[in-house]
Amino acid sequence: MTQSRKVQEQKTPIEPWQGRLPFFYGWVIVVVGFLMGFIAGGAFWAASVIAIPMREDLEWSLSSIYLGLTIRMLVGAVGMFLFGRFADLKHGARTIGVISGAIAAVSLAGIAFIDSQWEFILFYGVIGGMTTSGTGFLVMSAVVPRWFLRRRGRAVAMATMGTGAAAFVLPPFIAFVLEFIGWRGTWVVLGFLTFLFACLPALLVWRQPEDIGLFPDGIQTVPSAQSPLAHSERNYTASEAIRTRAMWILLLAIAAASLSPNGIPSMLVPMYIDKGFSTQIAALGFSIYGLFSMLARFFWGYLADRYHIRTVLISISIFTAMSIPLMLILHGNSALIYAAFVGFGIGGFVGTQQLVWPTYFGRRHLGAIAGMSMPVTFGVMAIGPLLMAQSFDRTGGYGFGLACMAISWIVCAGAMFFAKSKPSNRLGTP
Repeated sequence: MTQSRKVQEQKTPIEPWQGRLPFFYGWVIVVVGFLMGFIAGGAFWAASVIAIPMREDLEWSLSSIYLGLTIRMLVGAVGMFLFGRFADLKHGARTIGVISGAIAAVSLAGIAFIDSQWEFILFYGVIGGMTTSGTGFLVMSAVVPRWFLRRRGRAVAMATMGTGAAAFVLPPFIAFVLEFIGWRGTWVVLGFLTFLFACLPALLVWRQPEDIGLFPDGIQTVPSAQSPLAHSERNYTASEAIRTRAMWILLLAIAAASLSPNGIPSMLVPMYIDKGFSTQIAALGFSIYGLFSMLARFFWGYLADRYHIRTVLISISIFTAMSIPLMLILHGNSALIYAAFVGFGIGGFVGTQQLVWPTYFGRRHLGAIAGMSMPVTFGVMAIGPLLMAQSFDRTGGYGFGLACMAISWIVCAGAMFFAKSKPSNRLGTP
C-alpha cells in the first residue's frame, strides 16, 4: 500500500507556482515586456534630451551625439541577428535579458565619466547597442506572442506600450532630473532605472507556457485534436520560412514602415519649433505623440484579435500615409493635432508588427525568425532620423523627408496586400 502510494505521488505532477496564481502567468510576461520596452525606448528618447547639455559642456557637435544614436540602432540590429536564436532555447530569453540588462545599466552609468566622443560611441553606441535586443525587443517579439493565441493581439499591443510610455513620461522626467544633478548624474539615474526595469524583471521570463506546465491563453486542459488551438498554427523553422515568398514580402512591408518610428518622433520638436512654437509647446507636442502612441496599442491590438494581421497592417499603413503630410498643411495650434495622428498610426504599427511572424510562421522558432528580420528593420529605423535631418539641411524644410515617409507606408500597404494569409508557396513554386 505504501509502495503504490509513492508510485502515485511520483506520477502526480507538481503544479508550478505560476499556475497557482489567480490570473494567467502570461500577463506577467506582458508586464515584463512593457517594463523592458519602456527602458529600452527610454534610453533612446533620454539621449535626445541629454544631448543639449552634453553638447554645451563638452563642446561637441550635435551630429556627433546623434551618431551615437544611429550606431546604437545599427549595432542593435546585429545583436538581434546573433541573439534571436537564443530566445528559442528554454532559458535563452531570460539569460540574455538578465545579462543584457546588467551590462546596459553599467554602460549607461559609465557615460557619466566620459570626456571624449569615442568613449560616448563605445559606451552608448556599441556596448549599449549590443544590449538593445536583450533589454526588451526579444521579449516583445519572441516571447510574449508564444504565450497567447486568441488574445495575442491585445497582449503584444500591451507589451509594446512601454516604448510609447517612455516617449510620454521620460523626456519631462529627464529634463527635471537634469536641472538638479546635471547630465552626468542623469546618466547614472538612467543606468539604475535600466537595472530596475530590465535586469530584474527578466528573471521572471519563461520562453513559453508549456515549459512550466501551462497552455496558451491560460486554458486548463490539453487541446484535443479537434480543438481550433490544435490546428491554429503551422510551425516553420527559420530555414523553411526564408524559402517562402511570404517571408520576403512581409520583410519588405515591415522594413518599409520602419522608416518612420524613429524618423518622425525624433524630429517632432524641431519641426514644431520651425513652425514658430516655443520649446515648451513643442515638448507638449511630443508628449501628445507619446500619449496617442500608447492609446493606439489598445485600438489596433483589439482589431488584431478579430481580423487577420494583414488587414490590420494595411489599415494602419493607409491611415499613417495620409497623416504624415498633414505637418505641411496644418498651421497654428491645430498643428498639435499632427502629433496625435502620427502617434496613433506609428504606435499602432509598433504594437502590431510583432504579430506578423507568429501569425505566418508559428511560435516554435519565433526567436530565430524574428532575429533574421530585425537587422533589416533596425537598419531602416536608424536611417529615419538621418533622412529627416538631411531633408532640412539640404532643402531648408522637412517636405522631402515627410514625402519619403508617406511613400514608405504606401509600400507597406502594397506589400501586405500581396502577402497571402498563409505562406503555403515556396520560392519558385507556382
